[in-house]
Amino acid sequence: MAKKRILIVDALGDIASPIEQFSQAKKYDFASVKTGDECLKKIETFKPDLIVSELFLSDSNAIEILKQIKQTSFGKEIGMIILSNYPMIQNHHAAVTAGVKYFLLKPFKVSFIFQLFNRYFLGTLNPDPFSFPSYFKKPQEKQPEPPTSNTYIKFWGTRGSTSIAGTEYVRFGGNSSCLEIKDDKTLVIIDAGTGIRELGKLIPKTHKKIDLLLGHTHLDHVVGFPFFDPLYDPECHIVIWSPIGFEKTGKEFFKELLDYSLFPVRIEDIQAKLTFKELLPGTPLQFGKIKISTHYTCHPGPTLGFKIQVGKTTFGYITDNEVFMGYLGHPGKIHKNHESLMQYKSLFDFLEGCDFLVHEAQYTPMEYLAKMGWGHSSMSNATILVKHLGVKKWYVTHHDPSHTDEDLIKKHLFHKKLLEECKCDCSVSMAFDSLTIPLP
Repeated sequence: MAKKRILIVDALGDIASPIEQFSQAKKYDFASVKTGDECLKKIETFKPDLIVSELFLSDSNAIEILKQIKQTSFGKEIGMIILSNYPMIQNHHAAVTAGVKYFLLKPFKVSFIFQLFNRYFLGTLNPDPFSFPSYFKKPQEKQPEPPTSNTYIKFWGTRGSTSIAGTEYVRFGGNSSCLEIKDDKTLVIIDAGTGIRELGKLIPKTHKKIDLLLGHTHLDHVVGFPFFDPLYDPECHIVIWSPIGFEKTGKEFFKELLDYSLFPVRIEDIQAKLTFKELLPGTPLQFGKIKISTHYTCHPGPTLGFKIQVGKTTFGYITDNEVFMGYLGHPGKIHKNHESLMQYKSLFDFLEGCDFLVHEAQYTPMEYLAKMGWGHSSMSNATILVKHLGVKKWYVTHHDPSHTDEDLIKKHLFHKKLLEECKCDCSVSMAFDSLTIPLP
């Protein structure tokens, strides 16, 4: 009696040899190929009674091969067992619908597939209902858990000069400057632009101590203050740190901001406890594990930039700073020994050791031609600072309110081009409202 012939389509090279070397293999005549095209050609000469094939082949799949076989005059009686590494019900259903005799998940015992061969040739082999393999149901080892660290910075506002709204500002947002620094139970906020309103709504009621630092008191950095929900919690204590102004103290400034002519709530009506403190450059501050120092920037009025250390991470945060004022050339022309760098030596020394930098670049080079002396950097001049500081990551913030989402995407590409032309090994991203950066 002639042996039954079985053709194995061994696309991965891991099934033909174990089957052919099994003790019961002598009962059958085996042949093997690797691809769907080879399978179709081999059928004509080998004339198999049964095909065992991987589901996915390099040039096709077993279901399509089976359909083609069934269309031939000699292929209607050929059965097929499909093997698969993937326990997916859709694949099982498609195979059964196409007429396979069995859908076998890998890995399997070689002895079991010989049981299938025996049942097939006895005419009793039919597909079993789909079920996940047993290892899906067994208790697994302890699953990885998300980190419990509650340390991050989050941008609640990234616009400069004024907030903006509209469909053209959805991607990057329209709130003016506000940054949250969070380390476990310690909360520090820098600037009170319109972004602070949304932040205030999400601060837990159990958080009763908040330090608010202001880089300066221009309107875009304080306009959100009256809408900060913790102001109206009598159990909350808010410490407001601001640089010494040319004309007013911090308390005098906020008293005028909360005047009946400007806002219906006066400072005397604020329910939270307010404490006003001076923010002096060169005097480091510490809030829990958050360390902050400040440095004057080039901007109208006394304006400060920040160097912040949270755990192992140190970064600079400077929203208003016109670096290399008046320079209109290519940033690559300012080499490490260029005399103009000496003017900013103090700033470079201040920012030394930062892991990343958050710094403005509000104007394109063409816009800067008309806005020199306004206190904001051109993209090219901010690139000079980044290049010579040597940071590996730059987040651009304080976006001009006239720059739409499309404009900022184009600016991002321009930033990357400038850094490449300067041979600067630094990646650049455009900050946006709600951008959150976890800190280790």
